[in-house]
Amino acid sequence: MKEYQDLIGKVIVAAAIVVAAWMIANAVTAAGGTIGSQIASALNNVAGQIN
Repeated sequence: MKEYQDLIGKVIVAAAIVVAAWMIANAVTAAGGTIGSQIASALNNVAGQIN
């Protein structure tokens, strides 16, 4: 494979990673309060089981 083809492949993979990260960030932002409360609830349950 030629060097420029390898470079094009790497650029495409990097772009796909950036798009996926952007989509995940938007989903987390949209569900912000829900995710935060679920994490807090889970930590509270774990702490309750330890005691």
